[in-house]
Amino acid sequence: MVIIHAGAWYNQPGWPEFNRELIGGGSRSHDRLGEFEVKVTNPAHPVMKGVPASFSLVDELYYLEPDAKGTPIEVLAEAHSSAKNKTYPSVHVVKHPKARIVVITLGHDARAHDLDAYKNLLKNSIAWVNTAK
Repeated sequence: MVIIHAGAWYNQPGWPEFNRELIGGGSRSHDRLGEFEVKVTNPAHPVMKGVPASFSLVDELYYLEPDAKGTPIEVLAEAHSSAKNKTYPSVHVVKHPKARIVVITLGHDARAHDLDAYKNLLKNSIAWVNTAK
């Protein structure tokens, strides 16, 4: 599964396992739409192939919090919220025992979608989830 942007919210009130097991956490809020920098934390992961070490974009910086009782995650890229003075995952993989899952909190609109870094993330994510475990 490749889950993007609003898919990381707690949008499934009758299905708490969605966030706990398939997202590894979730977001309930975000910074206002604006420019921020994303920094790659694991450039060796196949999802990050061809993605610059850091890139800026205009988007909503999601306050994604990992769930301590949820499926573990591996953060691949993160961004720092100056409003919250905290760093949050922007791209992560969920270490699900039966599936490959990538969560990309970025992608509000064409300003993100048109960036080469974002396009690479999507292409790489789709390729990675479609390879056998």
